[in-house]
Amino acid sequence: EQQQQQQQQQQQQQQHADGSGGPVAVLDLRDELEILEGVCKAVSRQLQDASTSSPEATSSYLTRIVQPIGARLTACISDPNSNVRQVMSEVDRLTVIVRYLHVPSSGTTTHPTVEIITSSWSLLDAATKRFSQDTLLAEKICRFHKHALRGCGPVVYAPLLESLIKQLESSFQTSLQSPYLYCASICITEFGRDPAYVPRLFEMIVALSNSAFGLLKSLEDLTAHPDVVEELFYLMGRVISYCPEPLVVHPLLRSLFQCALVGMQLDHRDANRGTLNFLENTVSYGLTLRDFVMAGTSDSAVRLECKAALESTIRAEGQAIVTNLARALMGDLPAYSIDVGSACIAGILWKLNLLCPDLLRQWINTALISNNAPDRTHTDFLGSFDGGLTRDEFNGAIRAFVSTCDRHRKLKQGSGSRQQ
Repeated sequence: EQQQQQQQQQQQQQQHADGSGGPVAVLDLRDELEILEGVCKAVSRQLQDASTSSPEATSSYLTRIVQPIGARLTACISDPNSNVRQVMSEVDRLTVIVRYLHVPSSGTTTHPTVEIITSSWSLLDAATKRFSQDTLLAEKICRFHKHALRGCGPVVYAPLLESLIKQLESSFQTSLQSPYLYCASICITEFGRDPAYVPRLFEMIVALSNSAFGLLKSLEDLTAHPDVVEELFYLMGRVISYCPEPLVVHPLLRSLFQCALVGMQLDHRDANRGTLNFLENTVSYGLTLRDFVMAGTSDSAVRLECKAALESTIRAEGQAIVTNLARALMGDLPAYSIDVGSACIAGILWKLNLLCPDLLRQWINTALISNNAPDRTHTDFLGSFDGGLTRDEFNGAIRAFVSTCDRHRKLKQGSGSRQQ
């Protein structure tokens, strides 16, 4: 039987070698995608040549490259026996095309990338509905949209933005998969600084938040879905950076602070960092508002409204936020990022000290008392907020506080074990 199998394999190889038919060798998908990337780059260079950049030439190249992928994707979606891996392979191929195939637009015809997006939109939508709980497929489809948007640019992509927003809202509401939140953050990055798009973008933010809050009702819920926590707060941090005004004056901001209070307790590096990123960006925006109002800019009335709303939220939630930060420094809560880079505990405390120093000292003092910080450490740490330190010196004071609390905790644990 083994000899027969070997003979069949040799016959198939011979048939393939002499061109007389037989099975075709299948490339690994990763190798195939690398080849497709090279083809797209080569075609892009050729189409930059004025002699071959006519709309007819562009259409011909696009058809030859995209049509087979579209046909296979259509077959996968319509075949009830197909599996999600087959769909993902075709989505990967489409993503390579929109990422690496750069073709000139005549200005009188639809941009080629837009043609690819519109022709595949219904298929991708059908795939998300059929495999709604597959996170990897959601990641790949959102990655396709990201590269498609960046490939043709926000001006060209703008007519498709409403369709993308609706798909993100619907898909996240149905599946609660975190990649849709990440894709929403790409929309904020590309369109958030244009006032014409901000109202619709904020409607999307409210819809996504409502869906997320329906999932994240307790610490147990956040613990079970750290990826949603991470992407939700990175999204909100990006909103604060690109188009903060609607969020700052909306009740949603306080709800996010309250959710962040729970998120700070997660023993998950990325979710914890996403939460701190949102908080630090928000406090940074408070400092920006303060500077604008002091400078008396032309839109100071809007800035004053935002400043008042943000200060109200910080006053209401500040004590709880600072208590969690102090507990993290003392070792009672996770502390993945103490004083390095952005989204760190020291950065939030430093900026709060610039924004509302009197309130922060009050909050810190209360937090240290309620969590039984050692007396000497308590006094020294409060002195760090007097305003006379540079940022580097302040970071050093934070590290010294952490080190002292760690030694105190170990001594206490050792004393307890000896008594037992």
